[in-house]
Amino acid sequence: MSGPTRLRGTEALTLELGATLDLAAARALVPERFAIDEQDGVARANVLLFKMSGLTMSALPVARFDYGEALWRVSIRHEGAPAWFAVKCDIDDPIVRALGGQLVKYPTRAARIVGSEAKWRVEARASGARDAADSRLEVRVSDADDAPVPATRRTFVSRGARVFEIPWEEIPPSRARSARIAVLDAALLRATLGESARLDDTGVVLRGRVHMCGFARRL
Repeated sequence: MSGPTRLRGTEALTLELGATLDLAAARALVPERFAIDEQDGVARANVLLFKMSGLTMSALPVARFDYGEALWRVSIRHEGAPAWFAVKCDIDDPIVRALGGQLVKYPTRAARIVGSEAKWRVEARASGARDAADSRLEVRVSDADDAPVPATRRTFVSRGARVFEIPWEEIPPSRARSARIAVLDAALLRATLGESARLDDTGVVLRGRVHMCGFARRL
């Protein structure tokens, strides 16, 4: 990864959840310069949940952060290849949340995130939510078979009319496993991606993926 400064950490536990939403809802979230990645007439999306261990910044390696994150993203196409467009980034540590907003340009949101092998729960105050009951994602996880490790994609964000790319690299774990997903509460999903958003009934569980990102750069 080019550039003098980057953030690096290890995802102690990760759950990737696929989702669908109406094409019109996806188009309202994603800049026109990107094509929506669709399947069977609907747009694809993804909710990435992880517990980060030991996040460091190369410019300040003595500082280390453990935190939880929920990254909401729509699947897009850029230059013919699959990529992600980040819609919202929920982070439960205020320092990391500030860094994510200022340096990586994520549209961050304060959250409470609790995750384990068996269950994940995210609470965040979504725009337009009337009370805490409208601001929760909760899923139960049960094991299934081994699954392919998700491939790395380029990631983009926007600030109004300005579009940025987040320099991104990963060191994947040796294996992943598929998991059956039971949705207990999807209010935050609908509040973030739109009323048409639905989670898939399977997800992918990872341990030990290393990710590295640099400062966002404008396209």
